[in-house]
Amino acid sequence: MIYYTLIAVSIIITAFAIYNLVKISKIEKNMNNYLFAITSERGYYIGAVLFSLALMVITAFQAVPYVFDIRVFSIVFFFFSMFLLSLSHLIYHNAVIKKCSDYKEFFKDFEINFDNKCEKLMLKHIYSKEKDIEKMKDIFKRNRHLCKEKK
Repeated sequence: MIYYTLIAVSIIITAFAIYNLVKISKIEKNMNNYLFAITSERGYYIGAVLFSLALMVITAFQAVPYVFDIRVFSIVFFFFSMFLLSLSHLIYHNAVIKKCSDYKEFFKDFEINFDNKCEKLMLKHIYSKEKDIEKMKDIFKRNRHLCKEKK
């Protein structure tokens, strides 16, 4: 029973991965994607892909000498779906970075320091609370001094 549940979970994870891949064709230049472009780190996605790939390969090679039954299939399929999901996130991240490569021009009015992670995260947090760009600029400019000490 647990192996069938693992297969069902793997199918759901694979569906999310396919959804991410389909969503890549619909990336727009909007505030959400620009904030994603400046706050996300590519290294995290690469690490997730390599980690899930290593888990899948190790599991597959450990299972090779044994009979390929539902138990082995469910575990290997689960790690494959995790690999596919992390790979789709990496591909999505690269597509957003490519599409929103003019983020410095977009955030010119904010006078944001792109080397300061605190300012980038503050801007993302302000946008989650306030969707009006002019109010956002005002709130950010009033509070950016809080990030001067933190780099």
